Amino acid sequence: MTAQTWIDETKNLLLTDYVEEHDVLATDVNDSGTSFNFTHDAAGIVAGSIIEIGTELMYVFSVNATNNDATVRRGFRGTTAAAHFQGDLVTVNPKFPAQQVLDAINDQLNDLSSPQNGLYQMKTVDFTFNAAQDGYDLTGVTDDIISVYQVTYSDVGAEAAEPVISSWSLRRDRNTSSFASGYALILHDDGWAGQTVRVQYKTGFTALSATSTALSTVGLHSSAYDLPALGAALKLMSTRPVRREFIDEQGSSRRADEVPAGAISASMRDLRGLLDSRINAEATRLDSQYPTFWMRSGGKTQNSIYRGV
Repeated sequence: MTAQTWIDETKNLLLTDYVEEHDVLATDVNDSGTSFNFTHDAAGIVAGSIIEIGTELMYVFSVNATNNDATVRRGFRGTTAAAHFQGDLVTVNPKFPAQQVLDAINDQLNDLSSPQNGLYQMKTVDFTFNAAQDGYDLTGVTDDIISVYQVTYSDVGAEAAEPVISSWSLRRDRNTSSFASGYALILHDDGWAGQTVRVQYKTGFTALSATSTALSTVGLHSSAYDLPALGAALKLMSTRPVRREFIDEQGSSRRADEVPAGAISASMRDLRGLLDSRINAEATRLDSQYPTFWMRSGGKTQNSIYRGV
């Protein structure tokens, strides 16, 4: 599955049974061409309309109905002009442009890892323990670390117990000449010289860069794949009605007085309730996978996912 999957799911939530007008590109066009030829006669492609191919929006300046051609302005509304190919789907006057939906999905991925929502992906980084050294650079870490979950080291011998280093502190925004990652992990307990120390840390989710980006790169558990579309739909609904509340589409145009007062806010409330319930369920799942537990160390009660000294 790719980002396009979440884009389609978001649009389905917003449009329900409403079908946007489409056409098909008849010939290839590079990223700078301004003349487009279409396979079908889409009545909605007229001067002043907007068409979308992929994530690019284009403003239509003029149409030659005889040849089914249109002259357009590329990269409309801040989208990026790209090459398009024969057979590509053309959406006419999209209510929710793909780039706008993708941006909303990325916003939701960022929100999911906020302290309020409490979701995250777990990653690891390793380094070699040196008995003469206290501070270590988390080499190769480019993520924004939310918190460190656990620090362990490899045990020599048959038991391979992976003992926990219970006392440590994470320092942020370090001088990169000393700590290239910007993070310094200070160990206050000893490990075993020459053995591998493994640091488990929580970080946010990875943004989607294109519609073709695989969902597996985001770091979200597959059981939570419904959350980005739900959150994106809610964000986009904040300024627009969902399909059943459109006042300009329902066979013949709907009058404003045909949409009950509060209908849009009711839809948003229902969607918010569903989203909150699902976030809580996923947060509970993570809590069961990575529980918080307590231990005694040197007469002091500490949390094993210690965040600092």
